[in-house]
Amino acid sequence: MNEREKQILKILRRNPLIQQHEIAQILDISRSRVAAHIMDLMRKGAIKGKGYILTEQDYCVALGAINMDIRGVADIRFPEPSSHPGAIQCAAGGVARNIAHNLALLGREVHLISAVGSDFYGETLLEQTRLAGVNVQSTIRLHGQSTATYLSIANPQDDTVLAINDTHILQELTPQLLNQSRELLAHAGVVLADCNLTAESLEWVFTLAGDVPVFVDTVSEFKADRIKPWLSRIHTLKPTLKELQILAECDDRQAALTTLHEKGVQRVVVCLEDDSVLCSEQGAEPFLLAPPEHPVVDRFGADDAFMAGLIYGFLDGSDFADAARFALACAALSRASESINNPSLSVDNAWSLLNNPQ
Repeated sequence: MNEREKQILKILRRNPLIQQHEIAQILDISRSRVAAHIMDLMRKGAIKGKGYILTEQDYCVALGAINMDIRGVADIRFPEPSSHPGAIQCAAGGVARNIAHNLALLGREVHLISAVGSDFYGETLLEQTRLAGVNVQSTIRLHGQSTATYLSIANPQDDTVLAINDTHILQELTPQLLNQSRELLAHAGVVLADCNLTAESLEWVFTLAGDVPVFVDTVSEFKADRIKPWLSRIHTLKPTLKELQILAECDDRQAALTTLHEKGVQRVVVCLEDDSVLCSEQGAEPFLLAPPEHPVVDRFGADDAFMAGLIYGFLDGSDFADAARFALACAALSRASESINNPSLSVDNAWSLLNNPQ
């Protein structure tokens, strides 16, 4: 393989869906030369399929919500028909988007498949997510639709008093629209799906993923039921304790874990209220991990950092326990920041926290 072919492969790893004329502009060569090099790479087996899918890929495809998070904090115990002094913040959010953002901070290649409207929030979210290092070329712009928005109000103790989640746009993310990303999905190293997706879209994900491991974030008690038909296809599932009980139709924690494993889920991680994590794998005894000692500023978004850490560990070849410990460090770093996605999150900082807890 010559140097020019190596350069083209490097570009394709960053963006498997890039057009030939764009590659030509980057390398300052003709489009015909790019086409010739790509044909040679295909003959050598380095590229296969449409969209310049590489033979070996370790990227993640994240599918689900991208939304604008609007969060208010005020000294209230319950909603009242009056104005309260407080603080309001806007930030890029959405479960799949947040996980993708954290994975990018950890240095992993990640593609986000979602939908935004043709509005200010949509353009802002795409730009911020792209700048974070996430490939957003497969996120679809839907004209005439409003970008998803999550509005929450919390008290000074960080307890959510009221939340409104407007993700109607994801109902428009149909399998027909998703089909343009089928090659990207089929050749991923891992797929992350959140249950903001419709039942039809989740069916598309599990059907197209084939043998690619699928990680699932249940998102909420109301939406967790959407993955019941696909439990046998899930590699790693991250529910809350209540969502675990709903999926297993069982209140006993141990029995619920056993039920999910019998239905085919390989790994289950349950984030508990004290920030510890219950981990269970098929054929092994469950174990409980406590988080490393670290200052807590804001818990919002820490579960997304945890899932990103799990995916990173899986792609890195770590065993379940080591991946879970690394993920706990990622969550702890998230809780130490006012931002949903801590800009100081990195592999080195996570391992430093594990080896030298504060």
